[in-house]
Amino acid sequence: MDKQELRKLLLNGNKTERVNFAVTPALKSAVSKLAEDQCVSIGGLIVTMLADAVVESDAKEPGSEN
Repeated sequence: MDKQELRKLLLNGNKTERVNFAVTPALKSAVSKLAEDQCVSIGGLIVTMLADAVVESDAKEPGSEN
């Protein structure tokens, strides 16, 4: 699977899983501003950043063995 196909797989479809984590107030403020500057939601920004990191790490398709 090429990088574009992997990115589509990660970003398309129903998003039913949740990931919660704690951040500092300063990080929350910075991420909020970044999302606003890019005209995206905070969740959308974070999901896109995570997907890009997975694609760049040459990770295999989700659910496959390493």
